[in-house]
Amino acid sequence: MLVWREKFQAFGWHFLLTLALAIAAAIVIFFVWYPDPFQAMLGGTKFFLLISLCDLVLGPLSSLIVYNSKKTRRALVFDYTVIGIVQIAAFVYGVMSMADARPAYIAFVKDRFEVVVAKELADQDLRNAKDPYRARPKFGPVLVGTQSPTDREERNALVFVAMEGKDIQNFPRYYVPYEANIEDVKQRARPLADLRKLHPDVQPLIDAEKLNVPEERVRWLPVRSPKGFWTVLVDAQTAKLLAYIPVDPF
Repeated sequence: MLVWREKFQAFGWHFLLTLALAIAAAIVIFFVWYPDPFQAMLGGTKFFLLISLCDLVLGPLSSLIVYNSKKTRRALVFDYTVIGIVQIAAFVYGVMSMADARPAYIAFVKDRFEVVVAKELADQDLRNAKDPYRARPKFGPVLVGTQSPTDREERNALVFVAMEGKDIQNFPRYYVPYEANIEDVKQRARPLADLRKLHPDVQPLIDAEKLNVPEERVRWLPVRSPKGFWTVLVDAQTAKLLAYIPVDPF
């Protein structure tokens, strides 16, 4: 005769253990890899919820199915070893997928900002870069500027690779400190009036950000990620990024 109380106890302990693992992963993902608002910009929240819910349901459900106090200790160890290996492998795969898709750099390029995710940076291109841009940041995206090559052959090479979907932001050897691009940012940033003409309903989103600078100092530029365009608000005096809003400026 099945003892359902014991089965549900096993289910409960397995659920709590899985929940603790999911919470630990969530802290790293949402406070380190995908700080606000990048979880929304890149879709990290939905993907994490998907893998977490699968783990929280399928793992404990396996306990409910296989647990039986009448089994030998060896049989239970074998069952839970198999379940643990499958569950941890699936969870690690999901977390590593999120690590590959995390924002690594926010690069200013010509007249816009580009969100460069970790998997878009080839190991060889990182090795060709100068410090501190020779590695994918581990603690959130880093704001950088870019400097176009002066060599004609390099410029031509960039045009060629652009046809493959890569641009200067994908090559860390062209990264420079953001401060080197401040004047370019100030010149390229556009007034809010232009954004309002394109999107008359944008003002509530701007007001919700509670910016600590007068509105007449606020400008905007497009920011592109693998998921599409958003808009970044910029301080016209300092070129500091003030806030990201979920508006495609085009």
